[in-house]
Amino acid sequence: MARWGYHAMESDEGLSLLQFLGETLVKGQESVSLSDILDTLRAYKRMDTEDTKNTEPFDEADVALAEFCLHWARKKEVSSYQNSHFHLAEWKNLKELRTDPKSLGFLLNRLLEIQADADSCQREYTNFWLESAEYYDWISHIDQLTAGIRELAGQ
Repeated sequence: MARWGYHAMESDEGLSLLQFLGETLVKGQESVSLSDILDTLRAYKRMDTEDTKNTEPFDEADVALAEFCLHWARKKEVSSYQNSHFHLAEWKNLKELRTDPKSLGFLLNRLLEIQADADSCQREYTNFWLESAEYYDWISHIDQLTAGIRELAGQ
C-alpha cells in the first residue's frame, strides 16, 4: 500500500475506498446516505458489521470514512482527492451526503476504539503509527477526527 501522509485519504487504501464506493453506490447520483455507504461496505466485506468483536481489520476504512464525512461537511466535493491513479468521476454529481445519528455514532465508536488503543498499541493500525516518525501528527489527527464526528453527530 502506498502512503504519502498520515491521513487515511493520503493512501491507496483510502482512495480506493472512495473509488469503490463511486463505482458501486454513488454512480453519478446527487444524494447518498452514510447508512447506505456503511451497508455497501459491509456487503462487500470492506467494513465490519455492527456486532463484530474484532474491528481492527477495518481501522483504515473507519478513519478514511470519517475523514471523508468531515471533508464533505466542509467542502461538499471530492475532486481534491482525485489523482492520476484514482479517478472519482462517479462522485462529480453528488450534492448531498445525508448523515444520521446511528451511522455517525457507529463511526464515532470506531474512532474511540482506535483512540483508546493509542496508548497500548495492541492494534496493528496503531502499532504501525507508533513506529512512524509521524506518530504524534497521526494521533492528533485521530483526536481531531473524533471531535469532528462528535460535533457532526451533535454530541
